[in-house]
Amino acid sequence: MSRLARAAIVSVLVILAAAPEAATAQQLTWATRTTLYADNTEFFTPYRVGETILGGQFISALRMRTGERTRIELGVFGDHRSGSDEFLDPVKPVIAFRYRHAGSTAELGTLVPERRHGYLEPLEVTTLELTRPIEYGVQWSMQRRRLDGEIFLDWQKLNRPGQREVFDYGWVIRVRPVRFLSLEHQLHGLHHGGQLYDAGPVTNNVASGFGAVLSDSIRLGRGSLGLYRLRSAGNSDSAAPANRPRSGRGWYLRAAAAPRGWFELFSISWWGRDFISNEGDNTYNSVGADPAFYRSRRKYWGLGLLRRSRIEGDVTLDAELRFHRIDNLSSIAIGRSKWEYSYRLVVRAPFEVVVKGS
Repeated sequence: MSRLARAAIVSVLVILAAAPEAATAQQLTWATRTTLYADNTEFFTPYRVGETILGGQFISALRMRTGERTRIELGVFGDHRSGSDEFLDPVKPVIAFRYRHAGSTAELGTLVPERRHGYLEPLEVTTLELTRPIEYGVQWSMQRRRLDGEIFLDWQKLNRPGQREVFDYGWVIRVRPVRFLSLEHQLHGLHHGGQLYDAGPVTNNVASGFGAVLSDSIRLGRGSLGLYRLRSAGNSDSAAPANRPRSGRGWYLRAAAAPRGWFELFSISWWGRDFISNEGDNTYNSVGADPAFYRSRRKYWGLGLLRRSRIEGDVTLDAELRFHRIDNLSSIAIGRSKWEYSYRLVVRAPFEVVVKGS
């Protein structure tokens, strides 16, 4: 572990130790969320490669409630990847200001997005929940009876003499005109560039989608059907060939049924043409894991089982098994079939300790 990482952890411990004496009126809570994860993809296609992500991470912070609407959080994030020689890598600070009022929350500093801000997989790949669980920037979210969503800006890299700046931004907005219908718009943008230093070309990628989701009770439990029309423009990869199309589109269809709430059985279908989202799942993109690979017309079909449950108290489990059929390509994952498979297990265990009441 680096000297900077050790210093960050020591600083947090000092803050926690000094907190009861330092605060006189504010409410102080020590909040920690531990996440243990195992994500595996057995893929043998040009779009995604077989990858295992196994390990544990935590976010531990002192939450200082400074008023009815405001609070400040100071702490540390750490991730340990199983098999790594590093004790914690990366280690990052948690420094955040949050303002809540009438169902809306404004956040500045460290952001902790829930399920990638709610994005569809073509816009942001699911592994970002494990590889980028915290972000830095500004975010505003709201929850109303018929309207909810969030808007954010996440700054990933600074512009330096040998490095382009990188940030992504976007929103997810849902409107429910009636109980069983949700209308949704999603937009995700990714920018590479910078004005301070000429470290390379300025490139942008924007992908968006509009859809409708029908959801209601069925005979055995609950069912849903969602259809989205997606579009993309630009490519943040500055090395992409100039003759490639600069815009694309696709249809995303997801059908699901949850018998008695035990688990969710779902199907995902995708038809795309020249669609590119640089932070999306390449299963839906026209570009491959190797940026030199490109296929204009794309098809994908996924079948899966999903279980999200509360184990005990606030401890939760996400378990998913999925089978993938990608462009009818042959595979060696399951015999000589055309199917790939993946699975994921995630356990989240939060706890809070009140250090000093208000």
